[in-house]
Amino acid sequence: MKVPQDCTTVSPGVPDNGSPTVILRDTLGAQPALPGASLARPRPTDRTPDGPIDREVGTLRRRAPVEVALVYPNTYRVAGSSLGFQVIYRALNADPGLACHRAVLPEQAQTGQRPPPVRSLEFAKPLADYDAILVSIAYELDVGNLAMLLEASGIAALARDRAPTAPPVVVGGPLTTSNVLPIGPIADLVVLGEADEAIDTVRGWLTEQPSRAALAQLARDVPGMWVPALHGDAVPGQLSVRGDRLPALGQWRSPDAEFGDMMLLEASRGCPRYCKFCVVRAPVAPMREPELDRVVQALDRPEYASAARVGFVGAAVSDWGPIKGALRAAIDRGKTFGISSLRADRLDEDDEFVDLLYAGGYRTMTVASDAASQRLRGKMAKGLRERHLMGAALQARRVGMRGFKMYVIVGLPDEGDADIAELVDFSLRLSTVTRTAITLSPFVPKLHTPLCDAPFEAEGSQSDKLRRIQAKLGRRVDVRFDSPKWAWIEYRLSQGGQATGEVAVEAARKGGAFAAWKAAFAELDARDPSEERRAAAAARSHSLWPVMGAR
Repeated sequence: MKVPQDCTTVSPGVPDNGSPTVILRDTLGAQPALPGASLARPRPTDRTPDGPIDREVGTLRRRAPVEVALVYPNTYRVAGSSLGFQVIYRALNADPGLACHRAVLPEQAQTGQRPPPVRSLEFAKPLADYDAILVSIAYELDVGNLAMLLEASGIAALARDRAPTAPPVVVGGPLTTSNVLPIGPIADLVVLGEADEAIDTVRGWLTEQPSRAALAQLARDVPGMWVPALHGDAVPGQLSVRGDRLPALGQWRSPDAEFGDMMLLEASRGCPRYCKFCVVRAPVAPMREPELDRVVQALDRPEYASAARVGFVGAAVSDWGPIKGALRAAIDRGKTFGISSLRADRLDEDDEFVDLLYAGGYRTMTVASDAASQRLRGKMAKGLRERHLMGAALQARRVGMRGFKMYVIVGLPDEGDADIAELVDFSLRLSTVTRTAITLSPFVPKLHTPLCDAPFEAEGSQSDKLRRIQAKLGRRVDVRFDSPKWAWIEYRLSQGGQATGEVAVEAARKGGAFAAWKAAFAELDARDPSEERRAAAAARSHSLWPVMGAR
């Protein structure tokens, strides 16, 4: 699993010759309750769907004069664990003149095979037959998945190559809070930031028979809308949701989703912390907290009352003031739960909090140190000390949890051998307290953060470092790490411009394996070496936002 550098992402490690699978914990906002969905029969041109949707609870099978596809450019297992994807699905289906059906990346794409034409989950309708295609994208590498998914469905991945009759492609999701330029060659419109504030406008455009011609006017009238063909690299500002629209509510659950048969519920939005590596930090995404009563009321809605497990989602859930009240409410209703983010300094001296976690089904304590040493944690403004991490491990042992898991970012600026030695020593000491696992993730500098301009450590250096750590910890600590090769691809997509998006399309056309990405970037770098850091240069040129993220 991968340490969440943006506090919302968890990504399993991937083989160097394959395409990565990613799990995103995003937090788009709540919408009004959904009216009863009709159980219409499939049209003659569709076929009855099969597969994991048969095991879902909460599926909406609706037909309407305007039908749109909501695409998640990763597998069903990953898509089912995205709260934001569920929120948009619920919101669009709330309009009686509009039906929204989901589509995901076929499993074949994860093994290097060319995927079959994509059809909707609800009615197996071909993607190209929809009036519009809406995309929720959460992670940089999913840009390549989106290109693959479109072209497998007979839709040109590059917007300039699409036929006039092709459905417009509108992109939103957590990735739009960072570098959106690589999405530019693919998207007709990008909704930037938190889409809650724009969903009514987008829904209005959709119900009036969506067209590309109307997108330019939409972008002029509504903040947070980027039309690449109109704006070029001058990306508008991001949308931010008001706290009174929270919490966000999930729509469906499935045993085939990454988090299992769990109903997702937003506990908070944004973060009160100032970690320098993180996109979801206080100056950019300040903490917004729903009242406890609103979250507890959600637990009594039918879709949550019928679920045995609830997932409390947010970038800083353990910093939400009423979190213990929400956990008690879930336990009182006979539920177990998961929490997307736990800070060690909220647990180390709080017996009540840890007792609630155990009563709610926790058997492994999972936290992030986010740096190899205390010195680097201080430089990153992480706000954690070694005693907090050790205290959390002792708490895990106290209540009888099976183990302790810690996420660590390696390759941070100014990291040296002494920092790595401290990580090894501390991990060994943790292993004397309880069964310990650490997950190491290469540092990837992101836009909208103070470390935007930081270097990315070379893949060879990172690989050597990871092997040394693993060798020194031996069998006493379970060590897992993400592929430095794929982290390099993530870095390029995090920093590149629109030409980088065309690299993603080219790599997808050649199967999406690492070798295809590497070759495509080599050709681009030979033509234009400055493309590697194009996004920050474009932001400075257009005075779009403080590149270093320090607002």
